[in-house]
Amino acid sequence: MEPMRVFYQKTGTAKYISHLDINRCFQRAMKRAGIPLWFTEGFNPHAYLTFPLPLALGYESMCECVDFRLMREMDPVEIVSRLNSVLPMGLNAYAAAPPVYKAADIALAAYEVRLVLADTDPKQAIRILEAFFAQPEITAMKRTQKGEKEISLKQYLHDLKIRPDGDEVLLTVKLPAGNELNINPTLVLDAFGQQTGMLIDQLAVKKTAVFTKDEKNFA
Repeated sequence: MEPMRVFYQKTGTAKYISHLDINRCFQRAMKRAGIPLWFTEGFNPHAYLTFPLPLALGYESMCECVDFRLMREMDPVEIVSRLNSVLPMGLNAYAAAPPVYKAADIALAAYEVRLVLADTDPKQAIRILEAFFAQPEITAMKRTQKGEKEISLKQYLHDLKIRPDGDEVLLTVKLPAGNELNINPTLVLDAFGQQTGMLIDQLAVKKTAVFTKDEKNFA
């Protein structure tokens, strides 16, 4: 059994495909593409696909990946080509290779957040956002397996930058990701809205990169 990881982008209307449906989509695409997937044994055999860092619904991403095993060796370039011939619009494979890092190695994810605040122009919005992030303490309620828990966000906002981009504000940030702690931009923006009372008229979130604990690119 040959381990393989395919990297793909999820953009446009594909951002509304749920994680469960993405799993089904890739299983069907690999079957149609003639990729020799390894199936589990037992009463209900199924293809064993894993997604190291599932994407939140409504987010775009330039750096998603899926892991699986092959029954026989196959050229990575051919895997990418075959998948792209059958994947739906908005899903695009761009590389395939044996995994270098494990899912447990994931520590950070980088995001681009484009937003428009209600009743403000970009310059006003930037001033409001900068004042919010300049606070010595920023808290948010995060759901855990044991219920909701208040956490301090300030320490987790890495490489935060805010600038105008046309009629929008572009916010870039790296946040904790992975099994140990996962914080996405929605949690940060929910805290912003609750603490400032500002409404977000338009919002688009894109994951641009994933990093390991020693800040190496997961891809």
